[in-house]
Amino acid sequence: MTRSPTSKPAVAIALVAAFGLAACGQKEAPAPQGAAPAGPPPTPTLEQLRGATVSGIFDQAITLTGGRYEGAPVEAGAASRPTAMLWDTVTTFGDVDGSPGSEAVAVLSSNSGGSGEFVYVAVFGVRDGQLVNLGTAPVGDRAKVRGVWLEKGRIVMDLVEVGPKDAACCGTQLARKTYALEGGALKLTANDVMGTVTIGTIAATEWQLVQMDGQPLASGVKPPVIHFEIDGVRGFAGCNRFTAPVKEVSPGVIQIGAAAATKMACPPEQMELEQKFLAGLGKVSGYTFLAGQLALTWQDKDRPGLLLFSK
Repeated sequence: MTRSPTSKPAVAIALVAAFGLAACGQKEAPAPQGAAPAGPPPTPTLEQLRGATVSGIFDQAITLTGGRYEGAPVEAGAASRPTAMLWDTVTTFGDVDGSPGSEAVAVLSSNSGGSGEFVYVAVFGVRDGQLVNLGTAPVGDRAKVRGVWLEKGRIVMDLVEVGPKDAACCGTQLARKTYALEGGALKLTANDVMGTVTIGTIAATEWQLVQMDGQPLASGVKPPVIHFEIDGVRGFAGCNRFTAPVKEVSPGVIQIGAAAATKMACPPEQMELEQKFLAGLGKVSGYTFLAGQLALTWQDKDRPGLLLFSK
């Protein structure tokens, strides 16, 4: 019997080649609609946080609008009502839960109609495309936040809080608190007292003016900058360099003497800023922290004064 000129090995090779060509001509099947994208979830944005839903502050979850919440009056016809506010200036981002991707750590304050201001720390993450509050923990009543950062997945907060001998209005105790996500909740894992606030607490840092009496600086002007030392303050007043003596009367209470400044002339807007700044600086009687920023304060008859600085 005569063998076909095309052997079995040759036929097998031809079939493999044919299937290979067919496979090359086919497109990869598209991913199913609605499937989660590959990779870690996106980091929450500050804009998302301003509209976040938060649990653990009041009895029921609240939803912020523009970073604020305002509830119904405590009593019918009453002016006081529960409020909450996000502190933009101390928001930080990083890995808190140990899984791929970064979370947002936010600080919020609330008031239920009384004189106290309760401070909270909260963690948010994006899960399945939605912003989720992963945990909220109390920080303290009228706690002044100096700084917030992440250290090996834990949240570390430096604070000025009310100590055993302090009046409720005016805390002077330095504390460092550490928080971590454990068992699906945000928990306080360390609480260390670090001493008492002194002028040394605000020294060794250059502070830039961001507000005067609640008003931001005009755009385009050079902001004043100050640097405290144990017995003095120096810096840039808006046009000229200056120095002034400082006396610390008690923790958080200071007196700033008359400033000596250079005599340069500057554009009118800079000169006006400098005059207002130095006039306010000469009235300062206290220092504290507001959402990670340095606040120099005074009382001018019935009107409180405020110079607010950022690092």
